[in-house]
Amino acid sequence: MIKPQQAFTLIELMVALALGLLIVAAGLAVFLSSQRSMGLQSSLGGVQQNANFGLSSLTHDLRHANLNTASSQYVNNKVIGSGIIFAKENLPSNLQNITDLETKFVSLQNKDTDNTSGKSDQLTIQYVPVANEIIDCEGNSITSAQSKTIVQRYFLKEINKPTGEPVSYSLACDAGWYAAGGTTIIGLNDNVQQVMQYIDAFKVRLAVKKLEDNTLRYMTLDEYKTAMSSFTDPKKYLQVVSIDVGILARSTGKIGSDASLNTQKIFKLAGQTVTLSGTDATNQKYLRQAVNQVVALRNTLGAS
Repeated sequence: MIKPQQAFTLIELMVALALGLLIVAAGLAVFLSSQRSMGLQSSLGGVQQNANFGLSSLTHDLRHANLNTASSQYVNNKVIGSGIIFAKENLPSNLQNITDLETKFVSLQNKDTDNTSGKSDQLTIQYVPVANEIIDCEGNSITSAQSKTIVQRYFLKEINKPTGEPVSYSLACDAGWYAAGGTTIIGLNDNVQQVMQYIDAFKVRLAVKKLEDNTLRYMTLDEYKTAMSSFTDPKKYLQVVSIDVGILARSTGKIGSDASLNTQKIFKLAGQTVTLSGTDATNQKYLRQAVNQVVALRNTLGAS
């Protein structure tokens, strides 16, 4: 006897297809969720690595400020050899006529265009190395370094950006040096080296001590210069004892569909409020992290 062939009924086939589609949909949802999470974590890891490691390199350099200079361990805008260069008075007289010195090369507040509604600061330091051969922040090998004063300028510089991305900036360093009796700072403004990439803002604040009563307070660069303009007695000067630096780092990659949750536009950098410029649609595609670091100037014992 020939048995009739067995087969799925139409209803069974439709149920099987429905169940299969549900399983595929669930798998696809898990895949897309994992992909979004991986993109978010990758962006977060990238911005943290850039901010933390880059800032570590910067603060390492800043701790050299005022080392072995002619300032008698004071840091202010009136003494020759001050570890922070505020004005021409901080350099030997034979260097005070350098072109654009006080408009381009000294420490300046609100100098450089950035990705906020304001502008970023510039910080210029100087020091005399302990070692006879060093590598400056540009990667240059400096020989006979103990007889030279190293000058390093930190500022934001626009970098090339891929199509569709916001304008990008990096924190750059411009290094040079001068010897006793020299009339120029060799190497300054010739080349620059990127210290940190994708930085939207860079701000500086100073911790100062009033010698008259040993009180401490924070001041911006302009506030400090204005306050010091009223003093003629060195015993009343405001001496800088530490630097508070703040950077706003941006991720290199976009965060995709999570961008709608990324709405922060206002950040605190070195005690100052900065607000992102540009459109929300563009800004929300990238993660940002504000990182602040206080650097004590250990070479200021004479200010106590």
